[in-house]
Amino acid sequence: MEPSSGEGKNFQNSFHKKLFLLFFFLLLINTFVNLFITKPNIFDLLRLSKLNRKMDEKIKKEIKENLRLKALYEEIRKNPKEVKERFIREYLFKIKGGEKIYIIER
Repeated sequence: MEPSSGEGKNFQNSFHKKLFLLFFFLLLINTFVNLFITKPNIFDLLRLSKLNRKMDEKIKKEIKENLRLKALYEEIRKNPKEVKERFIREYLFKIKGGEKIYIIER
């Protein structure tokens, strides 16, 4: 047998290199298409993330309001007459008979 001249190895090495570059290029194209062209793309995901943060803020606000209303409900349940009187005085600006109100200007 004759010793190999190495031509086959060069061809094989260059073929593997070209095949690797081809797959790498296809991988880059696929990544680009998935990020920017297909739906949902990166911009849609960023917009949804921003909307999600806004909704979390609204949920926290509504939870606080719910807690305030629960406390008011408990107060009404425990002392209905006092709450009714306070409501009438503060919001309807009514006074009891014979009661005097003095307005103090600041």
